[in-house]
Amino acid sequence: MAALSSPSLPAVAAAHLASWLAPLGVSASAFDDSLALINPLWTVHRLHARVVHRRAETASATTFELQAGPAFHGLQPGHHVLVGVDINGVRHRRAYSPRSVAGAPGRFAITVQRQAGGLVSNHLHDRLQVGHHVEVSPPSGAFTLPPTTPPRVLLIGGGSGITPLMAMLLHLQAHAPATRVTLVYFARSRAERIFAAQLEGLARSWPAFRYVPVDSHAHTPPSGGASFASSPVLDEALLTRMAPDWARTPTWCCGPGPLMQAARQLWEQAGQPGLLRLEAFAVARPDAAPHARHAVVLKRAAQAARFEAAGHHTLLEAGEQAGLVLKHGCRQGLCHECSCRLQRGTVRDLLHGTHVSGEGQPIRLCISSALTDLELESLG
Repeated sequence: MAALSSPSLPAVAAAHLASWLAPLGVSASAFDDSLALINPLWTVHRLHARVVHRRAETASATTFELQAGPAFHGLQPGHHVLVGVDINGVRHRRAYSPRSVAGAPGRFAITVQRQAGGLVSNHLHDRLQVGHHVEVSPPSGAFTLPPTTPPRVLLIGGGSGITPLMAMLLHLQAHAPATRVTLVYFARSRAERIFAAQLEGLARSWPAFRYVPVDSHAHTPPSGGASFASSPVLDEALLTRMAPDWARTPTWCCGPGPLMQAARQLWEQAGQPGLLRLEAFAVARPDAAPHARHAVVLKRAAQAARFEAAGHHTLLEAGEQAGLVLKHGCRQGLCHECSCRLQRGTVRDLLHGTHVSGEGQPIRLCISSALTDLELESLG
């Protein structure tokens, strides 16, 4: 892989200045606020980026090209960034997968799929225009290519799960074009397939790249739970046709829950779970009955808050519905700002589908649902 970028000289100088001013009572937030008055891209603790271009990819997906400041560095294909926007006076953050823009230091693109009822995705589509600024986090995440590129790579995407895979494809084409790459991409139709024309162009111009678009509703059913038994699914037969060595090939898969679960089962049955890397772009919803309710005690500092958690809500949702203001960030299990210690009881981890019991286990409110009465201790 290409070497990671390092902080620029202005970013290093600004960080040093902030550290010198701290003993004088100038906090990191005050320092950044002062810089932002001059240029938001100069901040070094709370990073910002300016929208320099936007374009429609599909009827419901838009790409925003962002210019970050010199303190934004270290981006690898497959990383995520948290994008923060203020909506009705409240800061909301969501994770998106950025792609570097060649030849433009600090510039990257994110593609946002409009979600029905999605507060942030709809705000970005409807309100975010060229010239606007958003807060961004440093890039992070483990869903990345290894330092040494393997000779074969298999990528499996569903819907907007193509976004981190597209970053990997562009990197591999530029830096490891001899790598044999197969992309299997599930979407309901070509019209809903993000980057359709670009992917078709890559397949024509890049001999080592095999592109397998799959029109299917199976892994992305519409709301209402309609069944599409005839739709192609990710199974051993499909993989054997499209990528005969799939069980021995390093694989990256990103998409909705049913696609991820199908991949997990296939690689476990093949005895090669270590070759599969998964990234969820949406957390599974709690599936317990709405009438199942559990008492929750949340200790914060010297106080204790009490609320009921319904089986079909996350703990974060349940607390908010009870009128509590709970510290949180991405609502996707990535930023850990809603982390608590589970002192008593059992929750379901919605990201991994596992059960977690008390005795001091760390959990995240946004990806946990109650299975019993709970006692929690805030870590924020």
